[in-house]
Amino acid sequence: MSDLNFDQDSQKETGGFSLDFKRILSRAIRFWYVIVLSLMIASAFAFYKTRYTPKIYPVTASLLIRDTKEDGGAELLYKSGLADPYRNYLNEPYILRSYPLIEKVVTNLNFHISFYSEGYILTSEAYSEMPVKAEWCAPGSIQTGSFIFTLINEDQYTLRRFSEDKNEKEIQTFALNDSISFLDLKLCVKKIAERRMKPHIGVPYILIIQNPTQVATSYISLLKVEWVAAGSGIINLSVVGTNPDKLKDFLHELIIAYRAKDLEKKNEAAERTIAFITKQLLEIKDSLRIVEFQLERFGNKNRVSDISTEAKRLFSKVEDFDVQKADLLLKQNYYQYLESYLLKEERMDQVILPSSMGISDPILSSLVGKLVDLQLELKVFTDPESAKNPMVTTKINRIDEIRKDLEEAVRTLRATDKIKTDFLNKQLSVAEAQLNLLPASERQLIAVHRNYSLLENLYVFLMQKLSEAKITEAANTSDIIPVNPPMQKGAISPQPSQNYTIAIMVGLIVPLIVFVLFELLNNKVQSKEDVEKMSAIPFIGGIGHNAILDNLIVSTKPKSSVAESFRSLRSNLNYFTSNKPKNIFMISSSISGEGKTFTTINLATVFALSGRGTLIVGADMRRPKIFEDFKLHNDRGLSTYLSNMNTLDEVIQVTHLENLSFVAAGPVPPNPSELLLSPRFEQFIKEAQAHFDYILIDTPPLALVTDAFVISKFVDHTVFVVRQNYTPKEFIKSINEYVQSGKIKNISILLNDIFKSGLGYGYGTSYTYNYGYGYGYGSKHKKGDGYYEED
Repeated sequence: MSDLNFDQDSQKETGGFSLDFKRILSRAIRFWYVIVLSLMIASAFAFYKTRYTPKIYPVTASLLIRDTKEDGGAELLYKSGLADPYRNYLNEPYILRSYPLIEKVVTNLNFHISFYSEGYILTSEAYSEMPVKAEWCAPGSIQTGSFIFTLINEDQYTLRRFSEDKNEKEIQTFALNDSISFLDLKLCVKKIAERRMKPHIGVPYILIIQNPTQVATSYISLLKVEWVAAGSGIINLSVVGTNPDKLKDFLHELIIAYRAKDLEKKNEAAERTIAFITKQLLEIKDSLRIVEFQLERFGNKNRVSDISTEAKRLFSKVEDFDVQKADLLLKQNYYQYLESYLLKEERMDQVILPSSMGISDPILSSLVGKLVDLQLELKVFTDPESAKNPMVTTKINRIDEIRKDLEEAVRTLRATDKIKTDFLNKQLSVAEAQLNLLPASERQLIAVHRNYSLLENLYVFLMQKLSEAKITEAANTSDIIPVNPPMQKGAISPQPSQNYTIAIMVGLIVPLIVFVLFELLNNKVQSKEDVEKMSAIPFIGGIGHNAILDNLIVSTKPKSSVAESFRSLRSNLNYFTSNKPKNIFMISSSISGEGKTFTTINLATVFALSGRGTLIVGADMRRPKIFEDFKLHNDRGLSTYLSNMNTLDEVIQVTHLENLSFVAAGPVPPNPSELLLSPRFEQFIKEAQAHFDYILIDTPPLALVTDAFVISKFVDHTVFVVRQNYTPKEFIKSINEYVQSGKIKNISILLNDIFKSGLGYGYGTSYTYNYGYGYGYGSKHKKGDGYYEED
């Protein structure tokens, strides 16, 4: 007998994860129709998504915000202080997306009033196709709701409330281009001249009226504003949606409204200055007329044609003091205006700039400019939740601080001007005392001239400022210059190629995932590769599926592929036993149903057909059944021999096959394991080996009883049978442990009932599989329409 020693360190660890991709591919090929069905379902979904998903288009435009340092028309004439040169460019994206601006655009375009076409699957807006447009013609609150709009001819239409109840009393007919009132709804539906009416007559449309603020909110979320590059003065505007014509109109109107707002902001200072100066001029004009009348009457009455040189000197001196005093008076009027304006807590962006009144104090001008800018920045935040915005809170606190600083600056300037006024009053007192020494007629004439000169200088000064303000207003242009008009680009969604690519990927991946899960969840031995991955025990061969349901297939079908498999197994066993003339083989398995009895019978048959004396020993004394296949009896056998009730010759039965004998298990004893441990079993082996060349011992399953361990020390080689798609992989781990512990030696593994073949299975021959198995030792297993017992 040849010894096969297995190095325990070389035994492969079992229980680890391994995935056979070739087997997964084989399963995919075998179930190709599942993949085809998955691809069809995924492609149908992609078609539905491509066909019925509304197309989304991007519309873009760009603006140039001119640098305010560039000179405008008014700056070419003089240095005007009415146009604030400061612009915070970081605020422009927020202003473009502010609620007041966007809501103004929405109301100007009547985007809160929309017509929708109801289809079988989708309801889409009919903005570009509709031959009419609706406008809200009632100021104040807006009535919202949904209505059914139907053109009945080219001049009339009907309206009905959108509801399930189609009450005819709620339907009314109206004329196009007329203002109407219907259920508190005040509209004017007008024709669009360049569009045809006939295709839309009789077609019902859904007329939806929404709150402009809600519509503005949706457009704010769609509008994207970003600088072309850091430090650049060009802004890109982009918006995406399903109706590119409507989006182009929106961006076009947004640019117009934004430019108008910019120009309005630039003209605010000039307009306020014009109003303030005009009011001052009206008061001075009346006083000037009175003084002119006095001067004329004095000249007619006194006939004074000239004054002395001393009187002229004093008059010139007093006149200069009066001009300075008038300038201080104008400043005091502005300070008073500014203080009252701050106390009103109104919009601080409406305040008149100090420079417009000739006040050049840098601190005051800076504070007023900052106050105006902060107030303009706050105008961006108009939604109800803005009060909780930390940025808004910070700006409000900053405005309060600047307001306090302004009040303090005005008090300081008032105090400074008071010192100047007191000094001028003293100088005037001295000059007036000198004037009192002049003759009465000269004094009276100088007094009239003095009043006239003072008022005339004030009037000329204010007229000059008024002219400057009007020139500034007329010369102002918007700093917003369109660069690219609103342009539509190709649809960005849906993308048919992307949808179908994803569909193909999903259609392929989902079935493959299912196949992978099948492979992961299948814990049964499938192929030679499974055995070799989990164990270093030699693999001796494979047996195909027995499709004719006959355990004696080698004798009944000697030319079948299964018979050839057993002949190959016989040759392989000769390599393991070094071709010794006499050998003892033990056939075992882990559980019942793996085919060890089938293997024992047919392996013994091929040995007998080679002309060698062969003995089959049924060592399964608990559930004996091999005798049924040979149609022999079980009255006596191994159990009676071991019990010293019969001799070897008495228990040996001759089968119908030449050179093949059989020892049945015999009647079931109460102590099978103890009988195998007795010296009588060793004597049985020696006597049988003297009469036969090959002895094949059929044992009970290893996982159920320990009889095979007792018998293994008397055999030359053990064939461990595993069955494809039946034997759990964990049992390979068990047989590894048996070998490592020395309970079994000289062992090889045989894969039985191979019916799966192809990639990942290691066999190219296809076998038919038409019966099943259970796990119980000695249990019945289904065989065709009936049952037979198989271990």
